[in-house]
Amino acid sequence: MEMKAQDGNELIQQVISDENLWNAYEKVKKNKGAPGIDGITVYELEAHMQKYYRSLKLKLSEGTYQPQPVKRVAIPKQDGSKRYLGIPCVLDRVVQQAILQVIEPRIDPYFSENSFGFRKGRNAHQAIKLAEQYYENGYRTVVDCDLKSYFDTIHHQRIHAYLEEFISDKVILKLIWRFLRSGILDKDIYIKTTEGTPQGGPLSPILANIYLNKLDRKLEERGHRFIRYADDFVIYVKSPRAGERVMESISTYIEKDLGLTINQKKSQVCSATSATFLGFNIQKLMGKSDAGLTSRLNKDLKTNSRN
Repeated sequence: MEMKAQDGNELIQQVISDENLWNAYEKVKKNKGAPGIDGITVYELEAHMQKYYRSLKLKLSEGTYQPQPVKRVAIPKQDGSKRYLGIPCVLDRVVQQAILQVIEPRIDPYFSENSFGFRKGRNAHQAIKLAEQYYENGYRTVVDCDLKSYFDTIHHQRIHAYLEEFISDKVILKLIWRFLRSGILDKDIYIKTTEGTPQGGPLSPILANIYLNKLDRKLEERGHRFIRYADDFVIYVKSPRAGERVMESISTYIEKDLGLTINQKKSQVCSATSATFLGFNIQKLMGKSDAGLTSRLNKDLKTNSRN
């Protein structure tokens, strides 16, 4: 399903409306979070925003607003490796949130029904229930294809082109490009960003979904039964032989057409009962009540999100 891009520069006017900007401020304040490289906290944000409000709106309307580099923070994982977050300054978070509030309702309806991550009204519980349905329908071999450092390797030119399929407002496209290229500050070292969208800003999840929407559509085009939750996705087939064929063909598409990298060590074709998805084993979940499953998913996803 293709969406006709919005015409002209009408969307930026919605972004900079007083109602939208202050709603974005409230959202950022409610989410709290650490300050970025400028040290300004969410509690100082309102005064800071009021002080520069006229200038902020003017720069946004002209597309000249320049985001500051994000602050790199390393989060230890259970396996000993680290996951890197990029924390934008609080005012940059407001601008990202203001853009998100305008573009998300226009883009999200065109995402796949099999995509569950970072979307309103969709969750891991629904993803797991769909996995059960595939299993019960006889699709008991899983193609588990792991993307290596997905958020850090998103191709900037490709994501810009994919955005243009939904949005033609040149100012919004320019602002999003500036966020992508704003750079990273790791302690006192500035790192230029030529790829990736650091996890930590309001726009990162929808950009990640826009990029992998291409994968979703390719899987649908080929008639596959699949589930995607952010950068985690599995394909259900009826036999190991079919699984190997699908693994080979979809890996080629991901690396050649999307410019992403498959983690060969973590990718596998296996039985559905031995596979885990979002940290869960389908065999252990079969027959659980919705209430029990929801409780366990909520508990375990909170744990997983910290890792």
